[in-house]
Amino acid sequence: MLTGRTLVAVKLLKPFGDWKAGDTVLIEDWKAKELWESGVVEIIDESDKVIIELEKAITEERENKPLTDIDESLYERAEFYIYYLSKLLQDGQSLPPESLKSYLAKLSNLKEKYEELKTIRFGKILKTVMLRPNSLEVLSKLAPEEREIYLQMSKIRIKWLGEG
Repeated sequence: MLTGRTLVAVKLLKPFGDWKAGDTVLIEDWKAKELWESGVVEIIDESDKVIIELEKAITEERENKPLTDIDESLYERAEFYIYYLSKLLQDGQSLPPESLKSYLAKLSNLKEKYEELKTIRFGKILKTVMLRPNSLEVLSKLAPEEREIYLQMSKIRIKWLGEG
């Protein structure tokens, strides 16, 4: 988690490097985490946007038999906002009740959609491994996390059943 493959929008609260207070910038997720926890930036909450993207991906997966292309950063962005909302809720007593309720609902929805997409895609990856192990075409449709699963399962399938 938080490997720097995805960008997060932040607003600077204090000057930092070439940026001044009030600037809005995109930075790698791990940097956003460190700067936010240090009080240098405020995370711009895009969890609703990620939830919509997850819902869209789930719908596409349900409507299509084969694996569809997926945004390579979707899982990491979902993980980042799960981290962010969880951290906000840890200090929940300082939040107004309506904000607390909203963050709880977002976090629950985000986790649910994230797990649902992963479950659907995992099932499709397993079926694809059986029919098309080590396919470059299939690899091109997978997120980095999924590529690892697909390649490992392909090795197991080939070792167990052979190429044919």
